[in-house]
Amino acid sequence: MDRLQNTLKIVYKLKNFRGKHNEHINLYDENRCHFVIELRSILKKYVNQNDEALMDYKGTLYFEEIDRDIEYMLPSKKNKEPLFVIRHK
Repeated sequence: MDRLQNTLKIVYKLKNFRGKHNEHINLYDENRCHFVIELRSILKKYVNQNDEALMDYKGTLYFEEIDRDIEYMLPSKKNKEPLFVIRHK
């Protein structure tokens, strides 16, 4: 349940991203942002992993449209907060 909640928080923030001029932009749209296809695969594996062999999911995704990297860390433990940030190069 914790992994699902972490995933839903990230998806919600991407769907309701505030732009530079305070407008809402849906960054979770695969037609707008190419990283979404890979992100969906990662989130699905993270949520559906076996409870007996939990592991953190950590890495980077390339946000092609703005030439930046997204760093993510999805924790397996309840007491850790997930990390999902767009980094400047």
